[in-house]
Amino acid sequence: MEAGLTAARLVAYVIDGAEPDRNLVAQTDMKALYEFSKSHSVDNIVCIALEKLNMMPEQYRQAYTRGYKVSLVREATQEIETQELCGELERLGIKHMLLKGSVMKHLYPTPDLRSMCDVDILYDRAFKDSLGTIMEEHGYELKEMSGTDGVNISYIKKPFMNIEFHGVLMDKDIPLYNAYFGENFEHTVPDEECRVKYPDEDFFVFMLAHLAKHYFNGGTGLRSLADIWLYLRSKPELDMVAVRSKLREIELDEFTDIIIGVNGVLFDGNEPTAQQSEIIDYIFHSGTYGTVSHRSVDNMEGKSKSRFLFARLFPNIDFMAINYPAVRKCAALLPLFWVVRLLKVLLKKDYVQSDVSMVMSLSGSQLDARKIPGKPDADNNYNRKDEK
Repeated sequence: MEAGLTAARLVAYVIDGAEPDRNLVAQTDMKALYEFSKSHSVDNIVCIALEKLNMMPEQYRQAYTRGYKVSLVREATQEIETQELCGELERLGIKHMLLKGSVMKHLYPTPDLRSMCDVDILYDRAFKDSLGTIMEEHGYELKEMSGTDGVNISYIKKPFMNIEFHGVLMDKDIPLYNAYFGENFEHTVPDEECRVKYPDEDFFVFMLAHLAKHYFNGGTGLRSLADIWLYLRSKPELDMVAVRSKLREIELDEFTDIIIGVNGVLFDGNEPTAQQSEIIDYIFHSGTYGTVSHRSVDNMEGKSKSRFLFARLFPNIDFMAINYPAVRKCAALLPLFWVVRLLKVLLKKDYVQSDVSMVMSLSGSQLDARKIPGKPDADNNYNRKDEK
C-alpha cells in the first residue's frame, strides 16, 4: 500500500506541482516503488518526480531512465502513425473519432507522460472491409477481430503500434452501455473534416463507463484514476449537472462519487475511510489492466467466497454426472467422485490459473471493494466450461 500511495503522490506532483512529503518518499521501499509504478504504467512519471526531488535511487536510475526514454519514443511513434492513419481515413471519407489515451495525453504536462499500449479509434463500420487494405499498405498485420460481427479490429506493427478500430463503443455484452452510447457516433459533434469528437461532458461519461467496465471485470490501475483526477482539474467549466444526469442514466452516478472520493485520497492526500482503503487496495493489486484473479471473481455470480468455493469444489449431481456418469446410476457414489475430482483439480498443471485458485488468493477487502454501486449487468451468451 505504501509504494502505491507514494507513486500516486509523485504522479500528482508531476501533473499539478504539489510537492509530496519527502519523508513519505524516503521511507518507501524503492524496489517496491519501481515495481508498482512499472505495473501501473506510471514509471515514466515517477522517474521525473524522483529526479526533480533529487531522490532518485542510484540502483534504479538506469531502469527508470530506460523506461522514460522508451515512453518518449513510443509516444512520438504513436502520434506520427495515428496522424498518418487518420489522414488516410479523412482522404477516403471515413468518419472516425480518437478515443481514450489519444485524447487524454494532451491534458498531461507533456503527452508522453500518458503511456498507451494501443491507440483506439471509433470508425464507421460501413467501411469495415476497407480497413484491411489501408492497414496493409501502412505495414500493419491483422491481430484479431472481436465484438458483435467482428467489428472491433486490431492491427499491429512492431515495435510500438497496436491500433484498435472500434465499430461500436460498447458492445452488447453490457446492454445498458450499448443502448446509451449507441451503435456508432451518437453524442458526437464535428471536429475536423471526417473526424468527430465528444463534447467534454460526454467524453467524461465515456471515461467513467470504461473505468467501471474494467473495475468490475479484472480491476483497473492508478493510471486510469489519474486520468479522471486530471480531467476534472483540467475542465473547471464542465457542466456537472449535465454530467450527473448522464451518469444517472447509466447508473454510474454513485460509482463516480466514490471514485472521486478515492482520488482525493490518492492524489490530494485526504485521509481514507475504511471503504476507500479497501478500494485502493483492490486498485493497487490490479495493475494497469486488471488481473486474472480479479476477473475470476465474476464467476462467483453474487455468492460469498465460501459459498462459491463450496459450489465449485463440490458440484451437484447433475454437474458431476457430465464427467462421471456412474454418479447418475448410483447417487451414493457422489462423495467418492467429489474426492476424485478434487484430487484432479489440485494436481492439474494449470491449477494456479483456475478460478478456484484465483478466488482463494483474494483477500476479503478485495472482494468487498467490488461490492460498491455501479456494476453493470452483463449478457454473457455462452456456456461456461468446467474451469474447476
